[in-house]
Amino acid sequence: MNVESRLAFCALACAPLLALATPPSNGVVPGQRYDLAALIDMAEQLSPETREAWNEARAAAAAAGIARSAYLPQLAIEALAGAQRTPLAAPSHLVPKGYFISDTREVLPTLTAKWLLFDFGRRDAALDRANAQTFIANVAFTGAHQKLVYTVSHDYYALGASAGKLAAAKKGLETARIDNDAVSERRRLGVATSIEQARSDRQLAQARFAVVRAQGATDLARATLIADIGLVAGTELQVASNADQAIPLPPASTVDKFVDEALSSRPDLIAAQGRIDAAEATIREAYADFRPTIGATGQAFFNDGRLRSDGGPWSSVHRPGGAIFLQFSWTLFDGGARRSKLALATAERDAATDAYHHARDTAGKQVAEAFSALQTALASVTAAAEVTR
Repeated sequence: MNVESRLAFCALACAPLLALATPPSNGVVPGQRYDLAALIDMAEQLSPETREAWNEARAAAAAAGIARSAYLPQLAIEALAGAQRTPLAAPSHLVPKGYFISDTREVLPTLTAKWLLFDFGRRDAALDRANAQTFIANVAFTGAHQKLVYTVSHDYYALGASAGKLAAAKKGLETARIDNDAVSERRRLGVATSIEQARSDRQLAQARFAVVRAQGATDLARATLIADIGLVAGTELQVASNADQAIPLPPASTVDKFVDEALSSRPDLIAAQGRIDAAEATIREAYADFRPTIGATGQAFFNDGRLRSDGGPWSSVHRPGGAIFLQFSWTLFDGGARRSKLALATAERDAATDAYHHARDTAGKQVAEAFSALQTALASVTAAAEVTR
């Protein structure tokens, strides 16, 4: 993915971030039936996963700001004030006792400027790594958003399927109860055997058990949907039925085309590539640590001080001063810390590369499984419609 495509993707990823800046209340309107769109909207506002991804994106943006600040000089104001009493040695032919006492009182306000002029790529690599991590965080937010949409949609349709199975189980129980009443009446009239009565009682018991199981599956599906949305367990949430929705058309493309689209646009794969870029920047920064740095330091100060010797009269100074230094620094030996940092960065780059390839394989498998499941589900609907004609 080129730079322009990444910037466009980041723009799309960051667009919904402002909506999560202030988490809304999680009130559910009593009596209102929520369709899939309303449930997704509620989940996007309440889910802690999307808020976590939003905060991580904010943190990554702040880290990029820190990396950019390294290109600017640092300004600091300092002040040193105090008094000092110092015995000093002196020739005995000048001072018979061989020493004198010097009293000093000073106030030194100082303005200091420090600027790193050359670092042979350290700051550039750090900024590239921070920008890559910002990109990863933005893509991760988009991935969290898509994952949440998928999860809520899956739970919504799973609840609808469970409700359908529950309705079918209740219908079967009603039929089994009618059949059992008929067999009991025939048994009372002497036209049904005890074997028929036992078989009917067993079928009625199985129908009751099927209703209990279907009811439990429906309750579990509802609880799962409530939890994934971010609502408190036990919240009374009425979900609109999806029984009247139209069946989607069969896929218009082959599975290979869907796999190719997923490999080029899935957020987890894009983020995995971003991690490789961040690791490459870390390697460049580790190499730059083997090179020297050149910086400049300047100071402007005002000396407001007094000095006297052996209790004599005070001598005063009230004058400004200044200094400028050019600093060259080159670490020659650090006990292997730089080589270890380089080895760590290289290992992280290799791990990120392997993770990217694993994510590609997983994405291809998931798309193929989803494609096959969709075809199977559509074929099942067609077969069921033919059976019920």
